[in-house]
Amino acid sequence: MAKEINRLNDLEKPLITEEQNIVHKSDEYDSYKSSDENGSIFMVLLSTFVAVCGAFEFGTCVGYSAPTQAAIREDLGLSLAEFAMFGSILTIGAMFGAVTSGRIADTIGRKGAMRLSAVFCIAGWLAVYFSKSDVSLDLGRFATGYGIGIFSYVVPIFIAEIAPKNLRGGLTTLNQLLIVIGQSTAFLIGTVISWRELALA
Repeated sequence: MAKEINRLNDLEKPLITEEQNIVHKSDEYDSYKSSDENGSIFMVLLSTFVAVCGAFEFGTCVGYSAPTQAAIREDLGLSLAEFAMFGSILTIGAMFGAVTSGRIADTIGRKGAMRLSAVFCIAGWLAVYFSKSDVSLDLGRFATGYGIGIFSYVVPIFIAEIAPKNLRGGLTTLNQLLIVIGQSTAFLIGTVISWRELALA
């Protein structure tokens, strides 16, 4: 009878107790852990730097049309309405890029989406550089708009996913900061060099 009571008491005890869950760390393990954390923080910062280059591209696309208006209109003989179309078609491309960016990111991943948007931006800038008429100019501008539409979704999501909790706010703020820096850079450089050189730059 006493054995049966002991067996019933044994059934009520948990298989794993809290004492068994505690992992004792040695000093050597702690040093390895801190070096791993330093290495992973460095990779997070490096990946964030690469990602916010997309935000910088966003800013340069938006800021491109302001310093180049007179030169583009003179070189290609555009009317004010044609140049206005060139300036505004960027936002139409960005709208399409933003609408499709979620599906693209789900299909080929965040890094794949950033690579794809970079291809659109490069193709668009080359089309602007080699343009001889308003059609190729608008197509290039539309392509860069599509690229930055994808960037506008993917970059902050990518940074938020890789950043540790204590750095997430600061690192995602870099996205907005680089957009503004890109706009300023395009405007300042555009006052010094020609519109074709600015497209290549």
